[in-house]
Amino acid sequence: MAKPPSRPKSKRGAKASRSAFRAKPAKPKPKRKAPAKPKARAKPRTKPKARARPRAVTTFGELVLGKITVPSGRVGIFDLGLIGYLPRPALEPAIVIADVPADRPLPVIDARLGRGRFSDSWDQVSIVLGDGVVSSSKKLGEAAADFARLACMDLALLDHWEHEDSLDGRADFVFSGRDERLLAAAMVAPRQADGYGWVDVKLADAEARSDVAARKKAENKWLLTMELRPHSHHYQIAAASRANRLGAGTLELAGAQMLMFLTTWGNGVFPIYLDRDAADRPVRIRIQLASADARSMAAAEARR
Repeated sequence: MAKPPSRPKSKRGAKASRSAFRAKPAKPKPKRKAPAKPKARAKPRTKPKARARPRAVTTFGELVLGKITVPSGRVGIFDLGLIGYLPRPALEPAIVIADVPADRPLPVIDARLGRGRFSDSWDQVSIVLGDGVVSSSKKLGEAAADFARLACMDLALLDHWEHEDSLDGRADFVFSGRDERLLAAAMVAPRQADGYGWVDVKLADAEARSDVAARKKAENKWLLTMELRPHSHHYQIAAASRANRLGAGTLELAGAQMLMFLTTWGNGVFPIYLDRDAADRPVRIRIQLASADARSMAAAEARR
């Protein structure tokens, strides 16, 4: 007797049957792990010591502003800007003078007053004369800063100083202030680091532009500060100070090096002291910039 025809398998069944006979891949044998080597005991990491922020009243010697040389042995401390306004006989009483070593460069250093709002203010700037510990102080005088800057220089350099006359026949003319953009648009003046104007142009061109700017300022009652800067010695050291992040610059002149720095407190009258050690040897000439009130406020802020 003939067998009845078998039903055709569904595709799903066919797949299932094929998969049932498909050889399963052999599972890879787990590799035998080599015994772990004992880890060397790690040395404790030492973090680099962070530079300590100065306390409210910092001991001197934190930052070096530069070095001066005083071949004559007599240093003068005063506001260089006064040279442009006072004749020599009237200027000399405003200079604080001290005897210093003439045979070596003298570091000029600053000490910051504190932290917070006082972090960029200086407690004092000192000319280092020796390495002793300060035991006593004698007041040498007071330096008046009318242009928020003071200079430390060999007194003999005053005989070689060119304050206003251009040394290379060139100058800068720069202006800034509330209405600086209005004047810049009127004169097509390029942008500069500290305002608008022209740098390193012929002196005659800078003077002509200065005259035009002054006339436009008066006609429009614009609020502006304008500076004509001939390339004099004063220009050179002021440019060096502006370019320095600490606001201090040096200048080589007539075989000596001088330094000018910004007070960080603006204008004022600053006492100057000669600090001595226990054996009465000079340690430093200290320009005290922070007042007693400022030091007290900085100390109170440091205790918070």
